[in-house]
Amino acid sequence: MNLKECLEKEIIKKVEPNKERALSLIKISDLKEEVVRIAKLNERSIYAYISIAYDSLREFMEAIAIIHGYKVLNHICLGEIIKKILPVFDENKFNQIRWIRNAINYYGEEISYEEGKRIISLALDLKKELREKIKEMVEL
Repeated sequence: MNLKECLEKEIIKKVEPNKERALSLIKISDLKEEVVRIAKLNERSIYAYISIAYDSLREFMEAIAIIHGYKVLNHICLGEIIKKILPVFDENKFNQIRWIRNAINYYGEEISYEEGKRIISLALDLKKELREKIKEMVEL
């Protein structure tokens, strides 16, 4: 699905920008990131922490969308609108994280511990990149 389809199907809706809601989402996102960073990862816990790292990234992306006056109803379209707001956004990285998280959560797929650590790092690094880019546009 591309940006045009997301807008036509009203999966992305124009709303009043809401900095307070965005800041609240960022606060929760940062708490989840902290949980992942201090976690004692192992081969069993890695699955749970992949989901938490993904949620941290997704909530941060939702905050960016809300700051810019968009409400997004699915994760694919969230990537599309973030790419519009921040053309340097690496949507391929986001989709890679999203696909692996979905494979685990919805299909019970297993991954290696090392792959899990890589995906967690990828999610947190992408969030950090977004934070740096958004600082240039909005004071958080």
